[in-house]
Amino acid sequence: MQLDPMQSFFEHRTPRLDTTSPSVRHLQELIRSRSLVHIELTPGQTLVGTIRWQDHQFIAVRQDPTLPLVLINRDKVVLLRALG
Repeated sequence: MQLDPMQSFFEHRTPRLDTTSPSVRHLQELIRSRSLVHIELTPGQTLVGTIRWQDHQFIAVRQDPTLPLVLINRDKVVLLRALG
């Protein structure tokens, strides 16, 4: 990808998520509905929480309102399902 020489490094924008993808649409619905989700990661770890946002690399999950967001690399997710 070639940058415009007049554009600063900080102005570079990544492409938008492909909202025609069923997985992206499903995650967006889980975000909108604030559904509780169960996420399994590759080393056998699990998380339960609500997805706050997603981008090309990460999914941000809130496990508890008093704790900071957990950023999960999308490549490490083995299973993601809504609870309830």
